[in-house]
Parts: sequence; C-alpha cells; structure tokens
Amino acid sequence: MKKRIVIILCVIINILISYPSISFSETYRVAGDKQFPPYEYVDSDGVFKGFNVDIIKAISLVTGINFEFIPMKWEDAYYAIDRGQADIIQGMKESDERKYKFLFTDSLLVNSQSIFVLDDNRTIYSNKDLEGKTIALNKEDIIYKDISKLKDVTIFQYDSLEEALNALLVGDVDALIGNTTTVNYLCKEKNCIDLVKIVGDTLNEQKYAMAVALDNEELLEKLNRGIAEIQENGMYDSLYRKWFGTPIKNMKTRYEILLKVSLGICGALVFVVLVVQSFNKQLKETIEVKTEEQKALINELRHYDKMQFMDKIISSVAHEIRNPLTSIKLYSSQMKSKIDDKEFLMAASEDIPEEIDRIDALIKEFMEYTSPRKPVIEDFNLYEELINSIKLFKLQIKNIELKIDVDKSYYIKFDISQFKQMVLNILLNSMDAVKDVESPIIEISAVESDEEIILYFKDNGYGMNEDNIQYIFEPFYTTKVSGNGVGMFIVKQIVDENGGSISAKSDGEHKGMCIIVKTKKGELNEE
Repeated sequence: MKKRIVIILCVIINILISYPSISFSETYRVAGDKQFPPYEYVDSDGVFKGFNVDIIKAISLVTGINFEFIPMKWEDAYYAIDRGQADIIQGMKESDERKYKFLFTDSLLVNSQSIFVLDDNRTIYSNKDLEGKTIALNKEDIIYKDISKLKDVTIFQYDSLEEALNALLVGDVDALIGNTTTVNYLCKEKNCIDLVKIVGDTLNEQKYAMAVALDNEELLEKLNRGIAEIQENGMYDSLYRKWFGTPIKNMKTRYEILLKVSLGICGALVFVVLVVQSFNKQLKETIEVKTEEQKALINELRHYDKMQFMDKIISSVAHEIRNPLTSIKLYSSQMKSKIDDKEFLMAASEDIPEEIDRIDALIKEFMEYTSPRKPVIEDFNLYEELINSIKLFKLQIKNIELKIDVDKSYYIKFDISQFKQMVLNILLNSMDAVKDVESPIIEISAVESDEEIILYFKDNGYGMNEDNIQYIFEPFYTTKVSGNGVGMFIVKQIVDENGGSISAKSDGEHKGMCIIVKTKKGELNEE
C-alpha cells in the first residue's frame, strides 16, 4: 500500500508543478456588434449575448479554442481586424465586395431583409407600393441606395432597428425595411408580434458568416471544423431555435402556402395513406438517433465542465494531503535518534497507518470524482457524501461561512460520482454569487417529504431577477463575465438522470439565491 500511495503522490505533485504553465490553446479576439439582437448584443445587465455569441461558445466547447469577446459599435467592428483589435468578426453578410477584404467561414444562415408594415395596413402589399410612402431604415443600411430611387419616397434613418420599429408602431412611418430575424426578435421582445406583418418580396438574401483576415487561412479552417461539428451533433439546431423562435406572419408566404395546399390536398390524402407505415418506422429510427446524439452531447458537456474545475480540486486535495504528510515526515525524521524509545515507536506505529489511511481516502475520493464510468444509482448516506464532496473543495470556500443542517439518518438514491459533481457545481455557482458580499454565507439543508429528500442550497449573494432566473438551467446562459454557462445545465441533466427534479428561487436582486433539488429517498443497506 505504501508504494501505491507514494506513486500516486508523485503523479499529483507533478500535475501541481506543471498544471499552471499548461497552455491549451491560443486565445482569439472576437469583435461583434453590441446592438444587433438576436445575433449579438449587450443586455441591460451588461452581458454580451445572442445567437452569434452562443455559436462561438459552442465552437470553443467542441474544439478547445479560447475566444475573447469584444463588443463594439458595428462600424468599429467592421474595421476591427484592419486595426489589429480583433482576429474574428463573428457575424457579417457575405458579398463580392467584402470578399476582397475578408475570408468567410461556411455559412451560418441565409440573412435577408423584409418590408414590415402594421397589420391593419391596406395600402402596401408589394415592393412597388412603397412609392410615395415614408420608410424607416437603420443608418448606413445597404438597402438605402435602392430605396432612394423609388418615386416620391421619404426615408427616415435611425441609429438602431429598435428605434425604427418604434417609429412604425406609433405611426411615424408607413413601412420599415430591416433585417428579417432582428425585427422579428424585437417584436417578440416588445410583445407586438401580432401588430406587424411582412409584405412583398424578400430583399438582399445573402449568406451570413464569420470573417477573418485574408491571410489567416489556418484560423478559417479551425472555425469551419467547429461549425461542421456543432451542426452534426445538434448544438446548432438547438441554438437556432433558442434565438429565432416564431416568425412574424408573412402575407406573401401565407397566400402562396394556401394556394399550394388547395391544389395538392387530394393527392396528399392518397399519398399519406401509402406512406404512414414507412414514415412511422423512419420517425422511430430518427428519434433513436437523435436521442443517442443528445446523450453524447450531454456527456461531452459534462466532461468539459468537470475539466474546468480540475485545477481547483487538485489544489484542494494537495492541501489536504500535506497535513498527514507533515505528521509522517516528523516521525520519520526522529526515528533514527529514537530507535530505542518504545513509547515513540508505539505512537509512530499507531499514527502513521492512520495518516496513510487519510491520504488513501482522499485519493479515493479524487479518483471517484474524476474517473469516467457508467452511472450507478445506489443508496448512500446524504450527510456523509456531502462532507466528502465539500472536502474536495475545501480551499475554495475557506473565507465563506458554510452551514450544514442535514439529518445524519437521511439516505438518498443517486449515483455517488454524479452527486459529487452536482454539489461542486452548485457550490461554485454560490461561491461566485457571494464573492463581493461582506459576510458571505452558504447554507445546505435537507427535509424529508413522503418518498423524497429535498435539498436546499442557499446563499446570501445578489440573486437574480425574474427575467433571468428562468434561463439558469439553459446551456451557455451566464451573467458572469468569465462564465461558460455550462455548470447549472449539467446539474439539471444529472438530477434528471437520477430521477429527481431541480428548481431555482430568488426573492429578487441583492436577496440571495436558493437551488432546490428533490431526490428519491434511499434506505440503509444492512448487508
């Protein structure tokens, strides 16, 4: 056993010595528009978010590339690469003119502009009807040149599409021409999606992609590999649905669909009868494939999340090992001079094995947390495993008052390794929440309810408002500047897999946060 402990200690010491100096990847600077929702924007809490931001985070996850976000005005972002301020522009329409200035990645989506009018407008049905009307545009919009050629048209330019939309809603203009998905998103945020409709033909359909410098083909290849992987594993589809949601009604599309449905309905009925059986079979196979893909993606996210905190866990284990090592060293340094001291030898023979057992237990806890294995749900003592989990992270909470109010007789059904990861992730989240509080406190308590044990993780941090708390368990959602938005998503996946449920509650900003985990009640195994 002593040889095994020594070997493991040497491995940990080598990791501690080399770990801080490891550089996994170069960090690339990413410029983006701070006022272009839902693609990219800075919200009221100062968080840079949006479809483009989440796509970059997803690429970072699957490739290991580090990115630094630099939000700015669009006119500044456009020249950020030329000025040496950025390596990547994270979203831009691709055009022949711009191809002389940038290399473009594979397309993220097809971008377009549309004509928006109020739902009760009965004078504008097509592009030609814009003559003699007042039109709202975003400043420096590429469509300005074409619209200005229309007869008797009056154009009002606004600093943002949100201001242009407000002008349409209050009747200051007859129509708004702007980015289709951005106006759609703004209408959804303002709860006015039923007040606006799209008319006429789609304008300026162009590929939308990331841009890098003309001489940076290596970075372009890395980004394209990342885009391909997130499209293949389903992450892209999930993010697209998250940000673009339900579109504004398109009157032209509605009429076209109605005509096509009317002409094809008879043939469709016959066809449906013939293909129902085949379709059901294909649907079942598709669901099975998607389910496996989702499981693989969640496992990948879980591994990524665990690696993010490995350095903290290693430092805590090393700190805990140092105390018994000091005791063993003290005995061994005096052993030569006290070889004939029976009392000394008796004490050494009792204390040294105990200290070795302490080291062995710590290493076992560390290996159990870090080693990948299939989940095994079993009954275990809740209080004991809470203490073991906290032991791995003791250094990080040394300045925080940690209160534990858990009955030592409670047993739960859970995978032990996943339980540790869940507890550590919640504590990390709470630790960040209380870091600027004068007297930080984290409380862990539990109550028994029918067939459940309900765990409460409560802190006295700044809490969250109602608008933000609903997104706490979504992937990549974070209000922290350096956060990755993966931790709490992984916690929910773990709880769901173990047959429990999780929720978050806050009395408002500056009033703390409470994470509530419901688990199945376990039993004492007397074998």
